[in-house]
Amino acid sequence: MTDGTSGGRKSRRAAASASGATPFSPSASPVRPVPDSPQSLDTRVVTYIRDLIEAGSLSPGDRLPAERDLAAQLGVSRTVLREALHTLAAFGLVDLQHGRGVFITAGSTRATAERLTLALPVNDSAQRLHDLFEIRRVLEGAAAEWAAERATEAQIAELRAIVREADAIYAHEPLDVAAAGALDARFHATLAAASANRILVQLMVALVDELGVSRGRSLSIPGRPQKSAQQHERLLDAIAAHDASAARRAMLQHLNDVERSIISLDLATRAPGQ
Repeated sequence: MTDGTSGGRKSRRAAASASGATPFSPSASPVRPVPDSPQSLDTRVVTYIRDLIEAGSLSPGDRLPAERDLAAQLGVSRTVLREALHTLAAFGLVDLQHGRGVFITAGSTRATAERLTLALPVNDSAQRLHDLFEIRRVLEGAAAEWAAERATEAQIAELRAIVREADAIYAHEPLDVAAAGALDARFHATLAAASANRILVQLMVALVDELGVSRGRSLSIPGRPQKSAQQHERLLDAIAAHDASAARRAMLQHLNDVERSIISLDLATRAPGQ
């Protein structure tokens, strides 16, 4: 029998109040279906929840609706939602508490996100791509090096679990590009968190929109997802061995290779005379 009594509802509200969390009723929740965009669905969920935090609609301590309700409100599957929540947790924006729910843990990054987005060229996609990967090499090269020095055993285990999930996805044809993109985003977010540098993580959060677009382009290239998975494994091996220089080198090789793949795709699809 489900607890549908008024006493049960009162006890749950009292428990939420005692824990310091701010619960949402379905009618009071600020969550709506995620808007359309060129990003993968899980990245759209990450961006949307981040934007709710930035707008002040979600505040530190707020508890998100239950998984089934939240997925319905966002208009996505529970699988997509879980991947998005894992990415948000890796970025430090939410706390996944088993048996209690999902809680907002961080405030707005709007100012940083807006400054970074405005700094990227608007009408020059090639220059925008170059600038994005240039800053990724700075941030994620350092993240890989620091992760090799600072990652906990739990973080290394989480990275290994992500790699195993990716291997299982890549073993099936046709490739589930959405699932591959979600795991790729989660891998890079978890690695950034393992750097133990909060400013770096916040900068990566601010770039999540741009990263989502470039990730979607790269994963559409035949063979690219599998190659990225192999590069992730080499990168993880360096981090697990606590070899900082090898980890940085593996990350830079990975980013350079992804950028070259996207440039090659753009050249191949560009109309003659452009």
